[in-house]
Amino acid sequence: MGDVAESGQPGRPGRPRDPSLEPRVVAAALAVYAESGWSGFNFEAVARRAGVGKAPLYLRWSSKEDLLLAAFNAHTQAITIRDTGNLRDDLIAYSCRLLDSEARPDGLAWLRLHLEAGVIPALHATFSSQISSPHVEGARALLNGALKRGDLPAGSPADLLLDSLYGAVLIKVLLSPPGERARLSAHPLGYAEPIVDFVLCAMAGASRRHRQARDPGSVPIADA
Repeated sequence: MGDVAESGQPGRPGRPRDPSLEPRVVAAALAVYAESGWSGFNFEAVARRAGVGKAPLYLRWSSKEDLLLAAFNAHTQAITIRDTGNLRDDLIAYSCRLLDSEARPDGLAWLRLHLEAGVIPALHATFSSQISSPHVEGARALLNGALKRGDLPAGSPADLLLDSLYGAVLIKVLLSPPGERARLSAHPLGYAEPIVDFVLCAMAGASRRHRQARDPGSVPIADA
């Protein structure tokens, strides 16, 4: 009796929250947006793709903008950036995660968002400031740590190295047919390893040429 008097009417147990619902919904949100763009993106289409009712979506997200941002956030957080102290291995692992993620059918959603920046400028700006830019800063911190350790030549342009990796991944994904993209996602190491080696080798060569340009009398260092 005391418990009832303190709390009023005894509460009725609600239905337990399905732990698989949110991952299914955010995956469906990316897939719907990748296929249909902003004009075809809505709660009904996402719920149908996820195989759930619309009510749980309205309870968790106040708008379709919030839902899409949540989906992009979950997608980006899965592309982890680790600094083990071995730059080559860390870049290969990072590139593998990029390829695995972006080569999937829903991975093209982020590209569509950039292409539709003029249609949904506020959403694109929020995505850039809250999700994209912090992720790139994490990758840049990895390169800055390598510069401090001397794993990269002094003065190496971290942004250019990242642009080279991102550009290689983007072009590979965009120009590959669906079957090849599926293989990239399942086995990314075969492309990630040579592209990282190529970029690091190019960076070292550019640094040598820069030193030689500043000191024409220096003897070129032969490649190992």
